[in-house]
Amino acid sequence: MVLVGVAPLASVALAGFIAQVNGCGLHEGYPQPCIVLGADIGGVLYTMTALGWLMLISLLFLAGGLLGLAAEGLRWLTHLALKKRRHDKLGR
Repeated sequence: MVLVGVAPLASVALAGFIAQVNGCGLHEGYPQPCIVLGADIGGVLYTMTALGWLMLISLLFLAGGLLGLAAEGLRWLTHLALKKRRHDKLGR
């Protein structure tokens, strides 16, 4: 769930990085030409940037995934504490 939540952000960041490295403009309103290795990837970069709007939905998945990870971490720590307590009681 965390991966699904972060994917749109990663897409926008990657599109921005590719555009910046190749000296291309990047605009959310329309594709701009961007020639990389002889091919115009402006449309692809535009699509990657427009997918950033999916973040509005995917952030819910990210929040759910992070809450799930936190719950599992808390469950694991509780298990370790109980295991240590049982071991201490048996050792005395």
